Amino acid sequence: MEKTIDLHVHSLFSDGKKNISEMIQIARDNNVGYLSFTEHYNMSAYNVAKKIAPSDIEIIPGIEVGTDITSLGLTGKNHKCHILVYYPSTKICIMLDKYEENREVAIRKILELLNKKENVKVSYSQVAKYARNSNHITRFDVAITLAKLGLSQDPITAYGEYLDFNSKCYVSRHKETPTNLIRYVKKVGGVTVLAHPKSMSLSIENEYSFIKMLVNAGLDGIEVYNPHNDDIRRTRYLGYCNEFELIPTVGSDYHGLPSRPEEIGKGINNNLNITDITIIERIKKRAGVKY
Repeated sequence: MEKTIDLHVHSLFSDGKKNISEMIQIARDNNVGYLSFTEHYNMSAYNVAKKIAPSDIEIIPGIEVGTDITSLGLTGKNHKCHILVYYPSTKICIMLDKYEENREVAIRKILELLNKKENVKVSYSQVAKYARNSNHITRFDVAITLAKLGLSQDPITAYGEYLDFNSKCYVSRHKETPTNLIRYVKKVGGVTVLAHPKSMSLSIENEYSFIKMLVNAGLDGIEVYNPHNDDIRRTRYLGYCNEFELIPTVGSDYHGLPSRPEEIGKGINNNLNITDITIIERIKKRAGVKY
């Protein structure tokens, strides 16, 4: 049986629910042969996964980085643009350090708003105590802390009420524009892919123009095979890939959360199971990696 591909999963090293060893076992059970831990803003999972992965699972280095598209003047929806970077140069850490510095400032501002605006008393040290990774504290760790302290019913409820976009204590933080991020990665090394394009929430016309703009900046691929892309979207995204010579990649965006139905390698109700090895070959070729 041909091995499947999943180039977009999250563990405890960012906002996932499961540890590396649990996820690798799931991947093996699901016949996955190529796996990438694309944690948010950090590469911490790669070396751990590389050490414990069995010989029949190749770990592809990757990372996911959020970007700022507010300059496009889009209104009325929660537009998101995340970029996956495969085989990133270590020089990407220069940019990531700025993200992390800004992240801590934003978390502390959130806690200030919770305390002063909502009279919800929680400290940074408490969040660090309950954080899944104390070196990479996120908004969801704040939500976990609120639940642990009995200040909210559960993390999902806390996140929606206080921390999500446009919620009571939401705090935005500086992010690069997608074009600046792509140009930077192309300069220092790495393969850039547009993650879960559906989440951009753009009209087809705006979507085409936006992707063309990313291509002009150096975009390498689109996550065509994502569990939330139906056949119509897949066909449209494949059309972009053909037109602009992009790599159509595959990722479940697995987080291991009870509220999210995605499965590693399988997607939702087995709507992934992609075995096209040329995806891996094309990524490696653009990254200058032997295959």
